[in-house]
Amino acid sequence: MLTNKYLCSMILVILSAICCFAQEHNRVKIKINLHGIDNEKLVVQFDDGIVKDELKPGKGDSILLIDRSINTPYPRVSTNYNRQYFENYFIEGDVAVLNLFYDANKKNAPVYSAKNVNVTVIDTLSNKFYRALRKDQEVELSSLNTLFKMHGHEIRTNDSVKYELASLIKAINAKSMDFLSTNTDDFFSFYYFKDQVLGLTSLIERDPEYYLHLLAYYNSTFPEKFRQSGEGKQILADLKQHISPVLLKENMTMPDVYFKDNHGNSILYKNQKENFVLLDFWASWCGPCVQQIPDIKTLRDQFSADSLKIVSISIDRDSISYINSIKQHKMNWIHSLDRGAVLSSLLGISSVPTVLLVDQKGKIVYYKNGGKLDVDRIRSIVRKD
Repeated sequence: MLTNKYLCSMILVILSAICCFAQEHNRVKIKINLHGIDNEKLVVQFDDGIVKDELKPGKGDSILLIDRSINTPYPRVSTNYNRQYFENYFIEGDVAVLNLFYDANKKNAPVYSAKNVNVTVIDTLSNKFYRALRKDQEVELSSLNTLFKMHGHEIRTNDSVKYELASLIKAINAKSMDFLSTNTDDFFSFYYFKDQVLGLTSLIERDPEYYLHLLAYYNSTFPEKFRQSGEGKQILADLKQHISPVLLKENMTMPDVYFKDNHGNSILYKNQKENFVLLDFWASWCGPCVQQIPDIKTLRDQFSADSLKIVSISIDRDSISYINSIKQHKMNWIHSLDRGAVLSSLLGISSVPTVLLVDQKGKIVYYKNGGKLDVDRIRSIVRKD
C-alpha cells in the first residue's frame, strides 16, 4: 500500500477507497467519539471538498462535533495521532458517527475505529482493483523516489532534474488516467484524479499545454454529477487558471468574477451608480491587512457611498474569526467571505493584502499587492473624477 509512511520521501500521499455515489447533500454533522485518546496528540482535518480545516478537541473532551456545509458528495475526515498513526475516511451521509479508539495493547494498530455510522475508511490494502494500478506504476514510482533522494535539493534549480521529474510525473499520471477512465462513475476515481494526478502535477513547473490535456480529460471522463459539484467546479477553475493565468494590473478590465455579500447578494462593480469600487482582499489573521484598516476607514469617511463603494473580501477559512474581526475593527462597509480563496484564486490573487480600485466601466485604475496602501493616490483618482 502506498501510504504516508511509505511515500513521505516522495512527497506523495496515496489515498483511496471503495465508494459508490450517494445522493449529494449540502451539510454534514459528524460526531467523533474519543475513547482512550490523548487529545493533545490528536489532530483532525475536515475536507469539505474545497477547503481543508484543522480541528483539535479541547483538553479532556470525549466528543468532537463537526457541523459544516460541504461542496462535495463525499467530504473527508483525516486523523493524525501522535504524528505516527494516520487514517482517512469518507463521510457518506448527512449525519455520521466516528468512534476513535486508542489501545496500547494493540501494538501493530493501537489507534483504530469501529462501529462507525456513515463512515468508510479509505483503504486500498484490500482493494485489488486499485492495487493493480499501483503495481503497474512500480517502475516509475521507484524512479521518482530515487530522484527525490538523490536530487531533491535540485528540483527547482537544475533543468535536467526538472525535465526528468516532469517526464516521470506525466508517465505516472498517464497510467492513472487510463485506469480511472474505466471507472468514471466511482467517486473515488474523481477524487483520485484531484488528489493524486493534479497533486503530482503541482510539482511540475508551468506547462499550459499539459494542463490543456488534463482539462480535456477531465471534461470528457467524469460524469456531470461530479463536475457540477462545488468541488468539481473548483477543479475546473484551477485547471483553467494554470492554462491561462489571470494577472491583474492597472488599466486592464476587471474579469467577470463576482462575489456575494454577507446577505447573499452579488457584488457588482461594472456600470454601477458608484463611480468607483474599492476591492480589499484580506484575512483576519493577516497582520498587514489589519494594519491598513484605518486607511480604508479614512477613505470611507471622506467619500460618499455613491462616489466610492468599498468591499472587503476575506479569504478566511473560519467564518467566526471573520465575523468577529469585522465587529472588532468596526468595518462598516460591504463584506464578502471567499472561504479558502476559491473565487479570489480565479483572479490570480494568491496573497493578501491586495487592493484594487475599479472605475465605473470596470477598468482597474489602482492595484496594490502587499506594502502600504497609497491612500493619497486613491483619493486623487476618486476626486479627479
